[in-house]
Amino acid sequence: MIDPYPIIIGYRRDMTRRRTEIMKNDLEWTDFRYFLEVARTGKISTAGERLNVEHSTVSRRINRLEESLGAVLFDRRRNGYSLTDAGKALVPHAERMENAMLGALEEHMSQSSAIHGTVRVGTPEAFGIHVLASGIVELNRQQPELLVELMAQPQFPSLVTREVEILVTLEPPQMGRYTVTRLGDVDYFFYSSRAYLDTHAPIRDLADIAEHDFVDYVHDGSVSERYRILDELVSKPKRRFTSTSVLAQREAVAAGMGIGLLTPYVATGRQDLINLFPDHAQITRTLWLAAPEDLFKTRRIRFVWDFIRGIIDSQPHLFRR
Repeated sequence: MIDPYPIIIGYRRDMTRRRTEIMKNDLEWTDFRYFLEVARTGKISTAGERLNVEHSTVSRRINRLEESLGAVLFDRRRNGYSLTDAGKALVPHAERMENAMLGALEEHMSQSSAIHGTVRVGTPEAFGIHVLASGIVELNRQQPELLVELMAQPQFPSLVTREVEILVTLEPPQMGRYTVTRLGDVDYFFYSSRAYLDTHAPIRDLADIAEHDFVDYVHDGSVSERYRILDELVSKPKRRFTSTSVLAQREAVAAGMGIGLLTPYVATGRQDLINLFPDHAQITRTLWLAAPEDLFKTRRIRFVWDFIRGIIDSQPHLFRR
């Protein structure tokens, strides 16, 4: 029978020697921060933009970290960087370091009443522009040490890659450790313009719209599948204008291109838009607020989170709780 003790002792000696070698290389938290950004974005250039450094600096830091650890962390490919098994194994350890650093900063800054840091918020395009933008401007004025970055776009940004830290979404995360809350329900209505209605067959009820022209999203993967709403209401709709932007759709509807599905916060204040069935919402979607569990513990994230909820709560005519 093989005696296991020499093997165990040899392993421990090897690990001790390895730890000593690593410590001699003066690893810095910054190296792991760069590693996490590349792991999350998959691109050196994007990581550099997010870290506000040259891509060559990111590349140099990654090479240094790999050399210090004696492991290849990324597969370099023409279309980006992907984690190796060693890289995947390092991610949770690097994230714990990140959380510890954030916790230390939060504890230090909590002694001040001011909120510090940057919070990146991802939202649907029109929601970000019409509901959040003006409030965020005022928030940044009130908290000069806080910068809220708004990413308002038709394709929901990723919480997994930390592209954003807070996400307003129609698609709450189903896997992973996230804090998620329901913001409210949003109704969608059919809108058109007087110019279109005056030159097309009359619309008396929902059954009449089937033969009409429609304005809708482009459905080629460039927008979320949660926006594939029109197909649920109309069989084989005749689309006359499509766009990844709901604001472009609104302008097309106003210009007489056809009928479009819009939310009240997109159409509010537009005298050139007519709600065809104001007493009957065609469909309802739920908006969710989500953030990574570890980040939700930080003061700046909770502050912006509560701010967003406050904006929704102040507009019950647009968002039903």
